[in-house]
Amino acid sequence: MKRFLITGGAGFIGGNFVAKVLREELGKVLVLDKLTYAGHRATLRPWEGHPAYHFVQGDIGDRQLVQRLLPEFRPTYIVN
Repeated sequence: MKRFLITGGAGFIGGNFVAKVLREELGKVLVLDKLTYAGHRATLRPWEGHPAYHFVQGDIGDRQLVQRLLPEFRPTYIVN
């Protein structure tokens, strides 16, 4: 199964990409979003509880966080 790490997934474009992947059952999704002015958890609310969806609030610039997430999730694709 494909695994998508989507940064900024709580924004307009990222949220639509998350929806496409999950609706079409293209793979598992890990959203990494800092939730600043453009990112909103409400964008992703329809997917909460979905077995292929995971969310981490954080900054892509946080090296330690990213170094922890990559081997844990093992993404096939990184979408930024």
